[in-house]
Parts: sequence; structure tokens; C-alpha cells
Amino acid sequence: TQELAAPPASAARLPSGMSTLQLRAGTGKVSPRPQDWIAFFAIGRRTDGTVVQNTFAAPEPIRMQVSRLIPAWQSAFAAMVAGEQRRFWFPAELAPKNPKTGVQEAIVFDLELVRILKMADPPASLKVPDPRAKKSGLGSWTLTVKPGKTGAKATRQDAALLNFTVWNDLGHALSTSALEGRPTLFPLDRVMTSFADCVEGMTVGELRRCWIPAARNEGFPGAPTGALIFELELLNLADAAKIFSPGTPT
Repeated sequence: TQELAAPPASAARLPSGMSTLQLRAGTGKVSPRPQDWIAFFAIGRRTDGTVVQNTFAAPEPIRMQVSRLIPAWQSAFAAMVAGEQRRFWFPAELAPKNPKTGVQEAIVFDLELVRILKMADPPASLKVPDPRAKKSGLGSWTLTVKPGKTGAKATRQDAALLNFTVWNDLGHALSTSALEGRPTLFPLDRVMTSFADCVEGMTVGELRRCWIPAARNEGFPGAPTGALIFELELLNLADAAKIFSPGTPT
């Protein structure tokens, strides 16, 4: 426990007040930004060696957006690259509160940054739609960034296979299909109307941006309230009735 009680002389001190020591070098070249998502393992111990948190035994790493972590953890991961493992000495004033006592106490965390999922930068227009955007449906606004192939256009009877990212009007990424490592299939007759307005008329290969005002946000998964800005890439179309008919596995 001596190594937990105080950082060794070889540890570096960060501007935040934490000290850190590299346990294993990483293979990545860049550190995560606040808007990026990361996958990581963590073990936290008090200075007497008592384990307060351990996710290394879990089958999958934790996935979180960096901006949603407590400030001290944001600072810790900002000093890391993918594949790296570091030990951080959190002084009491920077450490998370003990869930049982509500008291902050000095904690030593070993963190392993497994991977970084880089999020696209938000569109330049957030508070209001891009001036080139056109009104769609009852209040959504859409802009084709890259045209698709000649062929069928998406209708409300289709299931649309999409890559998507959604931001709020502050530019914070709320959700993305990339988190699952694959596109998402949306039956357009079952999603919120304003989202269907965004997709309707797209052709395969098209990249489109869409602005949905707060009043028309009926609760998109991962983005329950407020105005939404989407970037959508249509990969394929299918007949929703055939895919999502009663009794058909989904």
C-alpha cells in the first residue's frame, strides 16, 4: 500500500493537481476530445488498498462520452492514448464522493484506455438550420450534403439502414450508430414523425443533415429532449412491412 499512499518521485504532476505514472505504453497517436466516446477499464483503491471500484473483471469495458465524465476523469483521459494504462493519484478534492458516506477521499485509479471512438465535429449551424436547408414535413429542415444514387427514394413504408450521429444545439454529440460498430435499421412508420420527415426522400448513398426543433422532438433514443441536429447516411432501403411484420424476429 506504500505505492498508493503517495505518488513516487517518477510520477508526473498534472495541472489539475493529480499525479500520474504510466504503467503501459499505448499504441494510439492521439488523445480523446470531450466530444469523443471512449471504452475503458478502471480499478479504484483507497490509500490503504481497499478496492472501491473494479471493472477489469467485466467482460466488456465501460463506454462513456468524455464530456459526461467527472472533471478529474476528463483530465485523466486527456493525458492518454488508446492502449495505454496509467495510474492516477486523485487528491480528495478531485475524487468522486464515496457513495455510502458522501465524503470525498483520496483515491488511486488504474485506468486502461481500450479505444477511442472519434466523433465527427458538429455542423457549423446549430441554433438555426443552415440557410441552404429546406423545410420538410411539419417543422424539420434538411440539407443534402452529398447526393445519393439514382433510384428509389425513402418513403414512410420503408425501413432505412442508416449511419447517424445526433447533436444538441450546443454541439454536444448525444448518440451515434458508430457506438455499436454498425448502422441502425429504422422502420420509418414507427419512429417519431420529425425523424421520418428527415429521412423521407433520401436515396441510397445520400448524406443529409437535419434540424429538428425542440417542440418536435418526441424522444429520440439517447436524445430525449431539446433541439436535435442529425447527420444521416442512407445505406439501404427495405420494405418495413416484410421485416417488422407481427411474428417476424427482429
